[in-house]
Amino acid sequence: MKEENAFHTISEVSKKLNLPTHVLRFWEKKFNNLTPRKGIGGRRYYSLKDMEKLKSIKKLLYDQGFTIPGAIKYLREEHQDDSDTEQDNKIQQLLDQAISSLDKAKNIIKSY
Repeated sequence: MKEENAFHTISEVSKKLNLPTHVLRFWEKKFNNLTPRKGIGGRRYYSLKDMEKLKSIKKLLYDQGFTIPGAIKYLREEHQDDSDTEQDNKIQQLLDQAISSLDKAKNIIKSY
């Protein structure tokens, strides 16, 4: 069983949130603050923070009737004072590099 704070694949997130995978990929293009990590081959890995963002987006769009541009504006204004964004981006870059390195190591091991 996967730990709750572990990274989740797009299919796992799709099932948990009851959303099609193409919707998740579409939202990723529209909402700049939604940035799952990507491994080799572009496989997406969603963190717990990403899952919370997706839940918020779903609530705004499906429950509260926001349009996509309206939801983007609302989220941008809501997090305008978020001073941790730069630090989060640096951490995300380090995690992306680590995941990529692990994927490469996994593929090397598989080739033997």
